[in-house]
Amino acid sequence: MRWRRSRKLKALGGGLSLTGWRYLAGTAENNGPPFRTILDSGIHAGMSSDGMQIAPMNPWLHMYYATTGRNATGDLINDGQQITRDEVLRLYTADNGWFTREEDVTGTIEPGRYGDLAVPSDDYRTVPDEGLKRIRSVLTVVGGRVVHDAGSLR
Repeated sequence: MRWRRSRKLKALGGGLSLTGWRYLAGTAENNGPPFRTILDSGIHAGMSSDGMQIAPMNPWLHMYYATTGRNATGDLINDGQQITRDEVLRLYTADNGWFTREEDVTGTIEPGRYGDLAVPSDDYRTVPDEGLKRIRSVLTVVGGRVVHDAGSLR
């Protein structure tokens, strides 16, 4: 999509899922998505890891790519389009509710919202960039039930 068209998409009330396969096979000539441009445009955007046919399921790999612009081999292929860790975390959480019309009940931890959560193995905000790719959930709670427990919190 040409980003001059972003005004049209925004006017139509459209949104973009920013997850893709570029982390695995992208190059400096074949990169994207232009995370910074999209976020700055005000278009609704979100990220997910549902595209296992064309992208890895691990959200931490996508978060690494969005924040560093580096592909799986470490090459900088999306320079100038990097976003902050807080921005990509918001794309995976609070901003995704817009796509399912659940923005009032999902994405943040507040009274009256669903209380699903995941406890990561490392501090997302301070782990070195390469460490982002190795983060795993040590505890996951969905609907008030523990659905994953790695046993490391005992």
